[in-house]
Amino acid sequence: MYLIASTLCSVVAFACDRLPAGETIWIRLTSPVSTFDAKVGDQVHAVVTQDVTCDGATVFPVGAHVYGTVQSARKIGLGVRHETASLKIDFSEVGVSPKTLVEVAADIAEIDNAREPVSNGVIQGIRGTNTLQGTITNRLRHFPALNPYPDMGLLLFKATFPIFPEPEIYLPAGADMQLKLSQPVIDPPVMAVESVSQPDFFEYRDQLRKLVDALPERSTTAPDKAIADVVNFAFLGTKEQFASAFSRAGWQNADPIGRHSILLIMHAVLANSRYPRAPMRPFLVDGNVPDMNWQKSLNTYAQRDHMRVWQWTGSTSENPVWLGTATHDRSGGFCFKRHQFVHHIDPGIDEERSKVIRDLRAAGCVKSVHLVPREGLTSITENATGDPLHTDGALAVIQLQDCHAAVPELASDPEAAPYKPGNVVFRYFRREVMTVRSDLWRANIIYASYDVLRMGFHAWKHHESVAVASNAARHRDAEQAEASQSGEPSAP
Repeated sequence: MYLIASTLCSVVAFACDRLPAGETIWIRLTSPVSTFDAKVGDQVHAVVTQDVTCDGATVFPVGAHVYGTVQSARKIGLGVRHETASLKIDFSEVGVSPKTLVEVAADIAEIDNAREPVSNGVIQGIRGTNTLQGTITNRLRHFPALNPYPDMGLLLFKATFPIFPEPEIYLPAGADMQLKLSQPVIDPPVMAVESVSQPDFFEYRDQLRKLVDALPERSTTAPDKAIADVVNFAFLGTKEQFASAFSRAGWQNADPIGRHSILLIMHAVLANSRYPRAPMRPFLVDGNVPDMNWQKSLNTYAQRDHMRVWQWTGSTSENPVWLGTATHDRSGGFCFKRHQFVHHIDPGIDEERSKVIRDLRAAGCVKSVHLVPREGLTSITENATGDPLHTDGALAVIQLQDCHAAVPELASDPEAAPYKPGNVVFRYFRREVMTVRSDLWRANIIYASYDVLRMGFHAWKHHESVAVASNAARHRDAEQAEASQSGEPSAP
């Protein structure tokens, strides 16, 4: 008996000998951090929001505490010396149990839905003058003359839109971010995590297949009924369970389109700030408008996760079936062709599918998840605005349950925590200093030429990346078609 136990322990002990460098860890801040008051050495706390596994064993479970330290913090102040803020946080420990701390070396790779990019582990703040109105004045002033202040009309335009975004970095509690290990973790401990009962796929395969085959695959726009988003979710559960799940995961409803919401959109665009309940264009499934709209953002109008939800009336199940189209907005602006503000979505909608599942699992609201493949669904397509979409075609069928969160519940407004942006007089002088500084540096024909070349290069690079992804998806489709003709099973 002792020999058997020792053998089993050895199997567990050597199930994973290392987590390699580059392994990703999704975490959520449990306390805010900002360049307003951050100092080198300040502690930063977070929790894991997705199990980190190695050879099938859980190493860092959902809810494990993560500890980091501020390595550098650059504040803008009045904007005389620095034009942008920066913040670097190194995460060095993961508490896999109350008595066990695992040393790691991890840098921030991405902040979800943030306006601030991350470069080499350093969070780079935005430039306060890099706004829509600032861009227009900087580029238009090249036409009448070559000096920085050529036209009173342009100065009047700038005075008409005095909105100035907050350039300091502020990350509230609830901000999600992805870490990457810069060094491997040798012999990480394998956690004894309580397993969650999940029905076997093959036991319910026929029922799931029958359900999925009956569901619509795409939504359409209203009123022109152009093909829009892919239906990539089917939720089984009550409306109360659905609302509780997304609310606990930090998602919010959408405001109706009206005069007030349009003004809020304009302010968010001009100030490069968030509008957490921004309206959604009504799409249709089987001719019906959504029963619910849910979205999640951080600090910018341009990026958000959003999902339109319809109750499907064709179900014979005892639990209601809710269909969802989940996409990730990566940029936004005014579309002159459509005469309205529009968002452009990330082509990889399967990554958004994973994000939703991660959020709901972290909130403890998921009983089971099955990815059911759909034959005949094109893996390369586009939405109503012409944005490309790439997908493996699988539909996520999620059985909901009453929530018991593994990570702290998000507040209804992640930006409700107080911070110190300075008083009105301070912000006014900072705006004037940074505006003059930007004009003297960028309002000339030399910088304008560089700006045009830079935009052209980014457009070409984006086109190339889309082409590569499209070719890869076509190659995958061809392999799956060949496998189906030869009778070999294809992975969902």
